[in-house]
Amino acid sequence: MSKVFYLDVTRCTSCRSCEVACEREHHGRPNIFVQVIDESYAVPINCRHCEETPCIEVCPTQAIHRETPDIVSIASMKCIGCQLCTLACPFGAIWFDKLNKVARKCDRCLDRLERGEEPACVTTCSARALAYGEMHEMMELAERRGEHAIFHRSSGTFGTLVTIPRKWNGKGE
Repeated sequence: MSKVFYLDVTRCTSCRSCEVACEREHHGRPNIFVQVIDESYAVPINCRHCEETPCIEVCPTQAIHRETPDIVSIASMKCIGCQLCTLACPFGAIWFDKLNKVARKCDRCLDRLERGEEPACVTTCSARALAYGEMHEMMELAERRGEHAIFHRSSGTFGTLVTIPRKWNGKGE
């Protein structure tokens, strides 16, 4: 079964502790960014590790590849800095590291996962807006919390499960 990130927009307080944890884990370069929407909600933006991966399709050097069935990663030594992946990502979750001239994105803290730990952003989130686990477990969590649970259609059948408030109409009301 696929593991997914779970993001509950109703719980995120925009404290940015996930960014700090990611930055600490990745040697000063965060691969998650919190975006405030309508001054009411904040959305941590990270790679969705989509089932259908436009970033892999456009990469001319195969630097972006599937590390495991659940994880898409970038081999920075193969990256030529063309930035096609940043354009192809439907979530804006791939960024260009100008200092090193390579693309960067969330790797779900692969080293931590291999040690049996959760991604750093999940461990650090005191509001419990982020979780990581088997898809069916995360669907049950969304159901218990009573919010709309959605996958973006471009991500396929797995990636990141996002919940939004039932009352939210997209206008902050």
